[in-house]
Amino acid sequence: MIQKETREKILQKAISLEKFGMRDLAWEKEDAKHLIMSLMFDDIGILGGDVYKVDLTRIVPTYDNWSCEQKNQESKRDYFFRSKTETFEYINQYPVDQNEQILFSIVFNEIIDS
Repeated sequence: MIQKETREKILQKAISLEKFGMRDLAWEKEDAKHLIMSLMFDDIGILGGDVYKVDLTRIVPTYDNWSCEQKNQESKRDYFFRSKTETFEYINQYPVDQNEQILFSIVFNEIIDS
């Protein structure tokens, strides 16, 4: 079960995608990076995620994504840390133009209800 403090960190700057017809949460680039750094030593992993572009009143998939699976013989703790490190690197390197809004939907290894 996800700890209350971890859940609060995740929901703090989350953007609900319900207005776009999706039951999901996403974060802008800097908020996503900050979130991952704040979760680095929490007991939660990241399975992957998707990238979306907000275009006026709609959300458009960019078809960019990442994933991270646990390796054989890798401890859960090591996997959780590596998954967050790889996610941070992916988001940090993702190009975002100054005039566009890009959102990163992050899939955690536990369901986060808002």
